[in-house]
Amino acid sequence: MFFAFLRSMNLALLANSDYICRMNVHSRHLPGATMIVFAAIVLLFVPWLGETLFYSKGEPREAVVALSILQSGDWILPVNYGADIPFKPPFLAWLIAIFAKVFNGGVVGEFVSRLPSAVAATAMLMGGYFWARRVRDTRFAIIFTLITATSFEVFRAAMACRVDMVLTACSVGAIYIMYDLRERRGHYRALRYAAVWLLLACAALTKGPVGSLLPCFAMGIYCLLRRDRFWPVLGRMLALALTALIPYALWAWAAYLQGGDAFMALVLEENTGRLTGTMSYSSHVKPVWYNGVTLLSGLLPWTLLALMATASTGRVRRGPMKTAGLLALAVSVTVVGFYCIPESKRSVYLLPAYPFICYGLTAMTEAIAAKRVMRVFAWFMALLAVAAPLLFAAATIIQPEQLPPLVMPWGVASYVMLALPFAAGVAWMCNRHSPVGHVLVIVWSLYLAYTAAIMPAVLNPRSDSRALAEIPDGANVYSLADDDRLYSLNYYLGDAIRTVPDIEAAAALPSGAVLIVHDRFEPEIPRDAFDVEVLLDRSADHRRKLYKAVRK
Repeated sequence: MFFAFLRSMNLALLANSDYICRMNVHSRHLPGATMIVFAAIVLLFVPWLGETLFYSKGEPREAVVALSILQSGDWILPVNYGADIPFKPPFLAWLIAIFAKVFNGGVVGEFVSRLPSAVAATAMLMGGYFWARRVRDTRFAIIFTLITATSFEVFRAAMACRVDMVLTACSVGAIYIMYDLRERRGHYRALRYAAVWLLLACAALTKGPVGSLLPCFAMGIYCLLRRDRFWPVLGRMLALALTALIPYALWAWAAYLQGGDAFMALVLEENTGRLTGTMSYSSHVKPVWYNGVTLLSGLLPWTLLALMATASTGRVRRGPMKTAGLLALAVSVTVVGFYCIPESKRSVYLLPAYPFICYGLTAMTEAIAAKRVMRVFAWFMALLAVAAPLLFAAATIIQPEQLPPLVMPWGVASYVMLALPFAAGVAWMCNRHSPVGHVLVIVWSLYLAYTAAIMPAVLNPRSDSRALAEIPDGANVYSLADDDRLYSLNYYLGDAIRTVPDIEAAAALPSGAVLIVHDRFEPEIPRDAFDVEVLLDRSADHRRKLYKAVRK
């Protein structure tokens, strides 16, 4: 089956095939191309969403909000950890709760928690495929879509229970439609404007006003570069951005009626405070150059190809920039430039720029498809695809003492998944035709093996779920109010952790109650009142040792 898929991909992506080139000139369609791309995306993301347990604090912090929605029935401002209100607007939590009800009997598990991100990524990538097919041709669209899907930051966000991919899909989708409204006359303009408004509204409900303002700002820059008149552009973009904030404003008002000043203070801190650097706590404070570093790493492995092409390609003939290329440049620069302003910087903030940067990478790939640098890159990726699975398989069998334990999720079936990139690498070594097609399949198969076999084997032994066996069923579980929140453990305990003000107050807990603290508070626990032992050598939330103190 894999080799049949490999053959289909190569037929669709032959870089030097005169037949395909002729088809691209005269037709926008290649037989089965859309289904091949869709199948590749779905197979890459969806089947493996639940194989890796939560291993950091970010994912369970989002998932537990949906869990509290289903437990309490409060869809406006659900409380978790006994008293905490969510840091983000509720759209992602709503999606998780709905998916849990529809697909998992109301249970919020890893699969349904990550499903909104995977669905959003699939929709964004297929939307980009159809957009690129309209503005260029089918072959370009296939390469563009697969390069975007296999850029590390996009891939990681598509597999995570975080707001970033849902926000990115809504923002990028709105920009694609706004571009078509600007450049392509056609029917159903009112319906397309409604689609833009809905996507911007969902983006705002995912992460606040920036969700609707930034895409409209980027699109406004593009329109001005196209020499549209300033005031009409400003009016249209402001109207779209501000009216798309209406659902967010209605939710915020309803949440304010429940949460009062505490909710409003959190909203101001997460939006204006984060942008102006006036937050009450330090959050991912990085220098300006940090964004450049995260782009280089987030675009792997295609960063390597770009660097190789820059170093080895001679003089490049410049032609007039296409309108789609101008859009890609405008959006990329606007998004990256905007997120250079706040002191708080994270790699996921730049996600809306990735599809448009990948548009440029795709144009570069097509330009060097027949050059020696492309073949060198194909050889490099093929050797990596052959060596990496063999080394990892050997590590799982030998289990070196200096490495954490590696547990293959499916046994023999996991080794079959590791064989896919190996087969793709060998296929290039035997064939050595159409390097672009082979590289795309190799990179795709490497990511597939990573998400299906390597991630669960490496990360599942680090999950806080292993601590559940050490906590008695039905026990009252507490942590200190001044200590860092135990998001991962709280999720696996079904949002059962509550807080106590300090160690003195914990001494008044009933017999059998469990107090969980990080290593910095462990010396303060009175041994005459608690039985203390190590719970986790390394917590998923904060990478510190956790102690379990049971009230005598």
